[in-house]
This record gives sequence, C-alpha cells and structure tokens, in this order.
Amino acid sequence: MLILPVLFGSAAGAAALIMALIWLLALGWQRETWRALPRFQQVWLASGLGFFALFAITARTPHDLIYGFNTFAFVLAIGVFAFARRWLTPRHLIFLSSATFLGLLIGAGWAFYQHHQLGVPRTTAYVGGGSNLVARVALMLYFFSLLPLFMAKPLRWWWGVAALSFPAAMLIVIYSGSRGTLLVTPLMVMVPLIFTLPASAFKSARAYLVLSIVLALACSAAYYLDPNNLVSQALSRIQTVLDGEGMDSSTRLRFEMWQVAFAHLTEHPIVGTGWHSFVTATEGHELYTYAERAGFFNFHSDLGNFAVAGGMIGLLLYLFLLLAPLLFWQTPHAHPYFRVRLAWALSMPVLFLGLGLTDMVIGFDYPTMFYAFSFALVWGCTNRAKAVSLTKAEMQIDQGVTGKK
Repeated sequence: MLILPVLFGSAAGAAALIMALIWLLALGWQRETWRALPRFQQVWLASGLGFFALFAITARTPHDLIYGFNTFAFVLAIGVFAFARRWLTPRHLIFLSSATFLGLLIGAGWAFYQHHQLGVPRTTAYVGGGSNLVARVALMLYFFSLLPLFMAKPLRWWWGVAALSFPAAMLIVIYSGSRGTLLVTPLMVMVPLIFTLPASAFKSARAYLVLSIVLALACSAAYYLDPNNLVSQALSRIQTVLDGEGMDSSTRLRFEMWQVAFAHLTEHPIVGTGWHSFVTATEGHELYTYAERAGFFNFHSDLGNFAVAGGMIGLLLYLFLLLAPLLFWQTPHAHPYFRVRLAWALSMPVLFLGLGLTDMVIGFDYPTMFYAFSFALVWGCTNRAKAVSLTKAEMQIDQGVTGKK
C-alpha cells in the first residue's frame, strides 16, 4: 500500500483491502471496537452503506449495485482502525511514514528509468494504473511521509526526509505529465510550513520573504526542469479556460464533461441515475461519441461523477466522506497528537477536493482506500491511552536526566 503503489498502481492496495476485511471480521464482533470508533468513522459507515441504498433505487439489474463497492473502503477502514488501536503506537506511524518515503524514492527511480531508459514520455505504473493515477499517488505518499513533522516533539532530522520527499514527488508528477495534479502542488509547500512554523513566524516580514524565495525557486525549478513542458502547458490551459476560447482538445473535452454532468444533475436532482448511467447521460451531446467508445467512461471529476450517479444525495454523501473528520471532530486540544490529526484532517480533504476537480479520485480503488485507511491508521496509532502513556514515559526520562520534578 505504501511502498510500491507507483509501480503497481491499484494492485498495490489489494493486500491492504484483504487484510482490512480480515481485521474487520476478527475484531468487528468485539464491543470495544465500536465503543472506541471515532464519530467520523461511524458517519463513514452510514455513508458507505448509504451508497448501496442510493444505487439500489436506480439499479436496472443486480449487477448495477456493484458500484456501491466503490466506496466500501470506508467501511473496511473500521477494521484498520481496530487493528491499529489495539496493536500499533505513534512509533509505528513513524515507521509507516518511513515506508512511504521509501515508496517515493522507488517511484522517482522508476519514473526516471522509464523516461530516460525506456523512452516512455509519461510515467505509468508497471501494472494497475495510468499516468494520472501515478501522479496522484505521489502526492498522497508525500503528505503521509510528513506526519512525523507534525508531532508534539517533531523529529528534527525528519526535515531531511521531507527535503528529499519533495523533489521525489515532484519528479514523479512532472514525468507523469498530469496537469491536473500539478494544480494542487502548492499544497506541498504550504502544509508543512503552516503546521510546523511557530505562530510568531507568521507575523514576521522576514519569514514571508523567505517563503516567497522558496516558492519562487520551486516554481523556477519546476518550469525549467520540465521534460514534458507540463508547467507551461498547464498555465496555457488555465488561460484558455478563463478566456473561454482556444482550448485544446483535451481541455475542451473536460470542460464539456462538466457541462454535461451538471446539466444531468438539473434533470435528475435528487438521486441521480446511478453509476452505470454515465454513457447514457451523454446522449444528445457531442460527448456521447467519445463516451461510447471509451472502455470505461467517467466524467473525470468527483463532483461530476457523484452528481450524475447520486444527484444531490450522492453529492452530500460524497462530501460527508471527505469532511466527516472535521465536521465530527472529537480530539481535544490537549491531546498529545492533536496537531498530527488536525494536519491530516485539514490537508487531505483539500488535496482530494483539488485532485477530484480534474479526475476520478474518490470511487477509484487505490485513492479511495488510501483516504479511508490513512485516517484509520493516524487515529488508531495515536489513540489517547497510548499517546498519554508514551508522553508520561518521555517526561519521566526527561526528569531523570535533568533532575527536575
């Protein structure tokens, strides 16, 4: 799940899904599992099952219900949380972040090898995914690799890991040629700075000057060290969308997908017409020819997909999946790992909303699993009982060294 997803794409999450199912079956019958379950995961359980009911309303055949499994990872995440809460600690979270860092280095090496040795213009997974998935996975791995920075006593040497994670992730994104992913890369700089700099730094003109220089250097490096002209093409694409004319074929196709999806929403506003209806939803539009020929057609946007598949109820359930950790927040400020949880609960919805504007993310197997399982791991590894005991142990060691009481 964390080491080889750039190489194996969706296939890299198969083992994690199987283990989550086993943990759910083994621990789900225990009353303590449900008592300790965070409120947002209770909402996920209701939302995940809600999609089955929603698709049942519009299903033509029993086979159409299979699309309810697109979000079933949010239900399986209960098993991941139960396992992590029982057997893992914050130290295991550091180990998992290390595994993620290794996954980024392997992915960057694979992207470089594909481009320069195999002559592949856009990096793809060896099996189980295309260029856009690889780019999105790189950003997910990058953010997970930063978690040790957000701890109450951050590991200072982890800044070295973060400094290497950033170019590794950017190399994968640029070599993949995914322009949609490039739009959210500013978060890669903003998130670690927001959650690690002291509050006083945001009142310092010098801090803003240094930040501006860092951003300028990062943008310059991305622009000039760009084998696929990804940055320049992304900027020109944005300009043509704002102008409403001069769009290339790919941009025009995405733009029409948005128009068709939300026109369909106005015609079927409550429950939509089901995930199986994507091709038929384009009938009467120029998009239909493309959709009919595509092996698997979707609207390349989470908002568009859920608008067509589930109407306003589907969009509401989708937003609950993304925002539940924030809407149903329970972690007190005094919690030893408050900042780790807050950083994850704020950065992931923003990241997935941004990625979901230009491609299918929630509903696609690996990204959906990563979103649900990462929250379960962060909350399970940092549950209060273990966090408090670890903090007390650290305090006792500190008192023994300094002689303070």
